[in-house]
Amino acid sequence: MGNKKKLKIGEFSKMMQVTVKTLRHYEQKGLLMPDEVDEWTGYRYYSINQMQTLQSIRDLQRLGFSLDEIKDLFEEDSHTPDIRQMDEKIKETERQLKQLIACRAQGTLYETYRSL
Repeated sequence: MGNKKKLKIGEFSKMMQVTVKTLRHYEQKGLLMPDEVDEWTGYRYYSINQMQTLQSIRDLQRLGFSLDEIKDLFEEDSHTPDIRQMDEKIKETERQLKQLIACRAQGTLYETYRSL
């Protein structure tokens, strides 16, 4: 593995406060591939450098971007949304908020939530 410090998937998940299941899901989606997979044991190893990528994924999710949208951003090498994309996310969030407020006013918030 060379001189670079690599962490097993469990160590990396604990350090970054995500589950192993989440890391495997990100791998399946093509968002965060292990730096190395041991061909004999199948152990997945992540590098310290991948911490920033994982943090970027989590930050973008908090902003309302789906994993597919994040993958598109990563494929464009920008890793960050442009102003147009951020404006669209804001508009989308505002629409969702208006819908929730209307449901609450009508007393149908619980039914709306259950149908999601």
